[in-house]
Amino acid sequence: ANTAWAFATLSLPDSDLMDEILAEVISKVNDFATQNLANTAWAFAKLGLWNERLMETLAQAAVRKIKDFDAQGLANVMWSYAVLGFRSERLNKAILPAVLDKIDRREFGIQELANVAWAWDVTGDEQRLFPFLQTAVGRFIEVEGFTDAAACTDMANIVRLRNAGFRGQDQLDREFRNRFFWPMVKAFKECADPQHGEDLAQAVEDLEAAVKELGLTNFGHAYAREAFRSIGFQIADEEHPPDWKEAARKMAREHLEEWRIPGTENIIVVFSYEVWHQGKSMAKEPTVVPSGWAEAVHEEVKSLLRPVDARGWSCESYSERVAFMELMEAARDEFGDDCMTELTGWVRLYHSHHTSITGCAIFCQFRRQAPKVTVELDYDSGWYTWAGEPRKFTALSDKEESLFYYA
Repeated sequence: ANTAWAFATLSLPDSDLMDEILAEVISKVNDFATQNLANTAWAFAKLGLWNERLMETLAQAAVRKIKDFDAQGLANVMWSYAVLGFRSERLNKAILPAVLDKIDRREFGIQELANVAWAWDVTGDEQRLFPFLQTAVGRFIEVEGFTDAAACTDMANIVRLRNAGFRGQDQLDREFRNRFFWPMVKAFKECADPQHGEDLAQAVEDLEAAVKELGLTNFGHAYAREAFRSIGFQIADEEHPPDWKEAARKMAREHLEEWRIPGTENIIVVFSYEVWHQGKSMAKEPTVVPSGWAEAVHEEVKSLLRPVDARGWSCESYSERVAFMELMEAARDEFGDDCMTELTGWVRLYHSHHTSITGCAIFCQFRRQAPKVTVELDYDSGWYTWAGEPRKFTALSDKEESLFYYA
């Protein structure tokens, strides 16, 4: 278990070694402490290694030792099963009372509360999610969960999506908005406004400072639409998607081929535009743009769309940045280096996963340089869907089996 945890922490997916670990885990799982069970599940989820037999074995062992888990162990187990797309009715049934008991004992912290909520939300287990949130939201506020940007974003988005009158729901929404949402929107609007600040470089530096101070990495699935509209971009209501979104979803599914864990290499955009400059036009039909290094784009253009991230990640290869860099490169080639401020027309971008703060920063930098171009956006959440198609989960067997054969 510790070896698997170490390789996952370092993001080293040695498949041969993990196969050997898998066999050892299945044969010796009855000897595992709860931390070993949690670490093993977490390691395979972190590396995206899908094995039904392993997860059934771990689930059965976890149920037998459920009272021995600490809060972090319970949260890590749930997070791992949700990431890999497994559902265990027996495990979830055992975990709910254990979680509620530990919340009553004040043993659950910010991250654990958010991870449990996220796991049951992603897997659609409302039977456990709703009673959990009735208790967890109040506890989250009590421990000042809004001091953690990532955890607060997850919890606020889940509560807003479910919107079932949970105790503390309004306060959580208010805290998220006042501490993160509105300050971040304000920083983005200033970056996108060509009249604000000295120049692009200073505007991006100011935005970067705000992002790092707030620690926000995304607005979340539920709040992103409101954020985009507040900044000044066009986006339809989720219940009334535009025709072009459905076509973009289909292209995205054909490219991705199947649902995959959201990550830089598996998050794509479908991009199209039609722009004009002094009577001349240039257009691009809807095209899938994956992540990459945009090697055909000049360094000068790359410097005009700088990646910004609270974690200090480079984010240079994000698909939305690649798409806008290629547009700017083409426009400058066609109309001249100084064309951007007088460029008119429209851009449409569909994202297979809700856009990060880095992506929002790219949109705002483009808006600052091409203020007369309409930017229309839409997205899905990659944890819930495969480009619009509901994500499928694997129901694990709850049948208790003898492990003598594997020993």
